[in-house]
Amino acid sequence: MNAFKVTGLAAAGLLLATVAAMAATPPALYTQTQASAGATVFAQSCAMCHGADLKGVAGPALIGPTFAAPGNKYTVGSVFTEISQQMPVSAPGSLSHDEYADVMSYIMSKNGYPAGTTALDYTTSLTSTVPFVTQVK
Repeated sequence: MNAFKVTGLAAAGLLLATVAAMAATPPALYTQTQASAGATVFAQSCAMCHGADLKGVAGPALIGPTFAAPGNKYTVGSVFTEISQQMPVSAPGSLSHDEYADVMSYIMSKNGYPAGTTALDYTTSLTSTVPFVTQVK
């Protein structure tokens, strides 16, 4: 009987550790090509306010826990909507859909989200409920 309790507890602990590890691993929502293109667009249209290192200048930081802490309850959709409708501050909405998706991909890459094989889609991203929590400390 005690062997079953120990085995059951060990299995439960392993299951919880696996679930926690899966929850801590952010999904791959963009391609590396998008992030690379986004770096260029960011440098041209965003860095003057948010800094080349995304740590903020006149505008807020776009990296790290001061930007996307778990308590902020940001989603990919809420961040992407803000970027695509309000930025750049001097000309909101002036970038193409692809450029906004690329910039979002770049910001996600700098916050520890891995690249994948499926491109970040502009329309789908506006309503994405995927949590946006930085992986950078």
